[in-house]
Amino acid sequence: MSDRNIRVEPAAGRAVEDQEVEIVERKGLGHPDSICDGVAEHVSKALAREYLDRVGTVLHYNTDETQLVAGRAAPAFGGGEVVEPIYLLITGRATKEYQGTKIPAETIALRAAREYFAENFPLALR
Repeated sequence: MSDRNIRVEPAAGRAVEDQEVEIVERKGLGHPDSICDGVAEHVSKALAREYLDRVGTVLHYNTDETQLVAGRAAPAFGGGEVVEPIYLLITGRATKEYQGTKIPAETIALRAAREYFAENFPLALR
């Protein structure tokens, strides 16, 4: 028997709490799902803040449909290059006017997405 603390169990359909081992998937910061979720959350927070600042309440919006369209890379050991960058589609709805006050939702969303990338992938925007 090995000194390593590794166990393998066949998936027997038992409840997780009845198993000795639970397998989970962890998606890192650069995973497309993580990028989309992070951008969507950042946009959501930015819109909510802007609504509060401008009209004193959070207005209706949906920002949970961010889609990442794959680019193309030429990987190389120790480097490589991005041939075509990824791009994001930030879809959804946002209130753009309330009681005569205009809210530039698209500008807010774009700024928030760029901030998210600058904070989490500083080399990607060079």
